[in-house]
Amino acid sequence: MRIVLVGYMGSGKSTAGKKLASHIGFSFLDIDHFIEEKYKISIHDFFKKYGEDVFRKIESDVLKNTLIEDNIVISTGGGTPCFKDNMNLINKNSYSVYIKMNISSIENRLINSKKSRPLLKEISQENLNSFIEKQLLEREKYYNQAHLIVKGENLDLNYIIESFENFRKRVDNL
Repeated sequence: MRIVLVGYMGSGKSTAGKKLASHIGFSFLDIDHFIEEKYKISIHDFFKKYGEDVFRKIESDVLKNTLIEDNIVISTGGGTPCFKDNMNLINKNSYSVYIKMNISSIENRLINSKKSRPLLKEISQENLNSFIEKQLLEREKYYNQAHLIVKGENLDLNYIIESFENFRKRVDNL
């Protein structure tokens, strides 16, 4: 069984994923980190050098290969569910969790983040809120397809674990 965390950049998917995996004894994989390690290039530089289309193809391939693993928590990039047929693939092969945050919380996290975000390289701090709002509006139609939607502010890992266990019992009984 697999758990896949989806949500906007800065929503805490990687942090929550590591904690969740540790709590339930699963391994953990962050798709963006995996790509950076495999190709020896940051996501930011990858976008700059090869473009978003090439990145999305590789990202989708990594997702497909990861979804055959068992007992794993996977943290996706913010755009992963929104390209190719990724969200459908995620839902067919895992228990998906959307870590939902309000725009001001996301904005605050991104402003204070040490991580470089390729899609934000041209966005000024003054325009960040409206950029997030617009992009989130486009992406939420994918995120909202997740099996479970949880509030990212003060995330309750126990609730995710309990929901996952209930899901796993239902699947096992089919």
